[in-house]
Amino acid sequence: MEFFSFLIVVAFGTALLLLLIAYARDEHELSRLRERTLEEARKQYELWKSAELRADYLKLREEAMREAELTLQKWKTDEEKRIRDDAAQRSSSVKLGKVAEQLVPIALQNILEADLEDFRFLGSPVDYVVFRGLSKGSLAEVLFLEVKSGSVSNLSEREREVKRAIEEKRVGFLTYRLADEKSI
Repeated sequence: MEFFSFLIVVAFGTALLLLLIAYARDEHELSRLRERTLEEARKQYELWKSAELRADYLKLREEAMREAELTLQKWKTDEEKRIRDDAAQRSSSVKLGKVAEQLVPIALQNILEADLEDFRFLGSPVDYVVFRGLSKGSLAEVLFLEVKSGSVSNLSEREREVKRAIEEKRVGFLTYRLADEKSI
């Protein structure tokens, strides 16, 4: 019976040893399984996070593009209105200036001591040539008159050239006679 008890103890010990070995193998397998599960969970989380970030980025980008388009459209509309208003204002100023140019002889006839008949409108490169006194039969002087409207109006380059030529006495008089038609 002793031998039998010994066999039971050996069998029991062997079973316990096998259980411990199996447990150790299962524990090692369980540890590896736990690591693989965590790694897979991390990968899935990263994929989800990446997809969420991409979706958020695309959404924000789309909203930014819409906002930029609306801002651009508003700017275009505002700028077009400003340009049109400016053009209308300039056009009105130009028209007013043209009308004022035609009324200048009336305003200046007493100041220049010239009759209305003494003013000759050219328009370009100067507005008027005034033959002061010519209508009364006694030419006192010839004036070149440029009319400007507004406080900031300056002479153009061409107008300055004409003024310089006059000041430097580079002014002349020319008579051109037309010959009979055969010589033309």
